Formats: sequence, structure tokens, C-alpha cells
Amino acid sequence: MQFFFLFMSGTCSALASVLLRLAGRVDNSALLFGMTGRPFLYRLAAIAAYGAGFALYALALRRVELSVAYPLMVAVTILEILLFGVVSGEAVSLRIVLGAALLLVSVLLLYLPAKAGA
Repeated sequence: MQFFFLFMSGTCSALASVLLRLAGRVDNSALLFGMTGRPFLYRLAAIAAYGAGFALYALALRRVELSVAYPLMVAVTILEILLFGVVSGEAVSLRIVLGAALLLVSVLLLYLPAKAGA
């Protein structure tokens, strides 16, 4: 269950980032600092998503070590944001894909069982 909480925490963080990105894309030139209308609602939803992600992360930390929990949560977030970039037509370079792959490999290395003599 704790890994489900970590996955959902990363998902909430990715959702919040996407919502903030959408708030920045909305034409709000006639609005007061973007604090009314749709951008404001996107920002409020992002705050709620960050809050939910924080609560889920706190639940996961009850049973998962911090040195494992944080990289896994961040890996989920990065992969979901990368997926959003691909789906929304943003430019995704080979460097970005390789960086995400390196992150995945590093998280997998954290989960490999240690040898008895190590």
C-alpha cells in the first residue's frame, strides 16, 4: 500500500505542475496578475494537488525509508511530466529521454536486493 501512496504522491505533484503550466498559458493580460478567472482556478487546483501529494507522501514514509521513497516519488513525477510533454506536443529531445531513463535505472538500483557480503 505504501508504494501506491508514493505513486499517487508523484501523480499529484505532476498534476500540480501541469496545472501551473496551464495557468501560465491562459491569456490573462486583462486580469489582475492572473488572480481571477481560469488561471486562478488552475492555481488553486495545483495547491490542492500539492497538498494531497504531501499527505500521501507522509503516509508512505511511515513504512518506506526516505532514501528510497523520495527518488521513487520524483521518478514517477518526472515520467508523468515527460508523458504530458509528449501528449501535448512539446519538444522532447533525446537528452531528456536519456535523462529520464537514467533516473529510472538509478531508482531500480535502489530496489535491487543487496548481496549478503555487501
